[in-house]
Amino acid sequence: MDRKGIFGLLICGILLALHFHFSSVEQAAERKKRAEKEQAEKAKEPVTSSEQITGNGEQVSPETETAATNANLPEEEVRLETEKVSFVLTNKGGGIKYAEFKDQKAVVVHSERKKLSKEELATPELVHLNRFGDAAVGSLVNGGVNKYLGLTYKLVKSDAESVTFSAIAPNGLSIAKKWSLVKVKDESDKYTIALTMLLKNDGKEVLALEDYGLHAGSAGPLYKGEDLRGTGLFAYDGKLRFIGTKWFMKGFFRGPRPRYEEEKSEVSYVGVSSQFFCTMIDHKTPFDSTIWAKAPELKLEKNAGGSKKRFVSMAWSFPDKTLAPQQSRPFEYEVFMGPKDNKIVRQLGEGRGELMHYGWFSPISRFLNWLLNVYHDSIFSKFADKWAWGFSIILVTFTIRLVIWPLHNASTRTMKRMSKLGPMQTEIKEKYPDDPQKVQAETMKLYKEYDINPVGGCLPMFAQIPIFFGFYSMLRSAVELRGAEFMWVKDLSLPDTVFELPFGLPLLGDPVPINLLPLLMMVTMFLQMQMTPKTGDPMQRRIFMLMPFMFFFFCYNFASALALYWTAQNIFSIGQTWLMQRQPEIELKKKKPGKKGWMEKIASKAEEVQRMQEEAKKRGGNKGGGQSPSPEKPKKPRGPRTGG
Repeated sequence: MDRKGIFGLLICGILLALHFHFSSVEQAAERKKRAEKEQAEKAKEPVTSSEQITGNGEQVSPETETAATNANLPEEEVRLETEKVSFVLTNKGGGIKYAEFKDQKAVVVHSERKKLSKEELATPELVHLNRFGDAAVGSLVNGGVNKYLGLTYKLVKSDAESVTFSAIAPNGLSIAKKWSLVKVKDESDKYTIALTMLLKNDGKEVLALEDYGLHAGSAGPLYKGEDLRGTGLFAYDGKLRFIGTKWFMKGFFRGPRPRYEEEKSEVSYVGVSSQFFCTMIDHKTPFDSTIWAKAPELKLEKNAGGSKKRFVSMAWSFPDKTLAPQQSRPFEYEVFMGPKDNKIVRQLGEGRGELMHYGWFSPISRFLNWLLNVYHDSIFSKFADKWAWGFSIILVTFTIRLVIWPLHNASTRTMKRMSKLGPMQTEIKEKYPDDPQKVQAETMKLYKEYDINPVGGCLPMFAQIPIFFGFYSMLRSAVELRGAEFMWVKDLSLPDTVFELPFGLPLLGDPVPINLLPLLMMVTMFLQMQMTPKTGDPMQRRIFMLMPFMFFFFCYNFASALALYWTAQNIFSIGQTWLMQRQPEIELKKKKPGKKGWMEKIASKAEEVQRMQEEAKKRGGNKGGGQSPSPEKPKKPRGPRTGG
């Protein structure tokens, strides 16, 4: 590959570094001035009955027990079951203690697997969302994410479809909550539960609702090696605003941030998310709200690695309204606690698809995710259920290689023709050893004579850059691949570690995991490069040979699905190159005279610059050396002078 090819590779490397930088450093939410609040209603509004009729036609009535009486009640847990998830509700806070997924298994790190029995390995624990939350989802706060009301509710009613809680705070705020399963219309409804809440002021003072809020839960990694770029809090005010855990960490010029608080206008939903799961609370009518959050470091379970990781907890305030004595207000929410499946989250409504965090290459990621699911559901799940996702990744790779086959074909032909110009280029360098500009001009002239585009050899790589990043972003959040097996790979969403070395190495980990697919990826990249026609000088080829090592270290601890894709595409490339080498030998032919192309124009421009430089040197030599002065512009003719 010539200098332009190497330059293209350097651009690829720079783009790769920029992608990782901007993906890992999530931008802070844009600061917006809060819209002018509505004036609090001073006149007493019509008082609603304590048996307010809610949107579902049933009655929810706050009980008038004291908080002290309720505090003595023991904890009671109630489960509301759907096909996919169990919502475990508790009277401590009157909300969802955690959500247990029926088809999602917890991660057991490789070093801990040998300590478990066969029965424990065969039936690992299920994933619990909000497992480290210090309050139930839907519990009330008073002025911040740490300021929970701490109420113990009375369990008023419970059946297979709904649970009703009731309590009263010391200041007279009565709360009635009814949690109900929603009617299943699509896949997202299997992870959704509705909350109908009635707040009533049984005290003697006017209460400002904006001082109170709803806890939205906690989210964090499932194991020590999880990608943290999707872990954080989010709020939608016409655009999804995401704050990652990095916002809370220590910076170069500041200490760690213990709290996040921001006022936002017209917020319709908020939540917390991790790499694969999220909790989202939706209010159908947007309102101005204050967002509170924190991200403490918590220790993971031993089977998950045991290291400390940041878990984000958040709450959002009620609207800027007041409650006069004996006045009540109803609120209706929908709570989604489920996987970040591209198809499912988009069923939740406008803007929800941004929760996938696909980044710059979102259209490509969405298309590849759709294609991956089509191949899985329509083909491989019919006869290869256990390895279906692995085969689907390979077929997607094959599809991509077919699409870029014309580019690959043209690239190989171009590189073959350029390799035949090698002896001519060597002669030019020997003829002008001290004049690199002349060498460049003559080389461009050579390309022009034989109608060769030197950039053509790098076209497939440029085409693969957005595909690679799109595939990487999609696989990073593809919850469909969690627990999916393929050959020796136990989980396509994790590295395919077969064993660990008893020591650590930089960039690889401590202890060093032995992952086979990245090794195969590097070997196949070397084989592919050995079959590619050699262009450029020896130094350029040595630099080019470093590419497999770079990708090896980048991808070593990524999801094995990404290494599987890259290995498969290398194998297909080797096959395509082998076929190209079996085609008739390419002959160099000079281009027939005709209309100049852009390469000819570049060559002509280079020749013109070279000619002007030579003329300048000659003029400088005639004047005794040194640089020749720039030619003076001809003076503009002056008109006749007139007397005055």
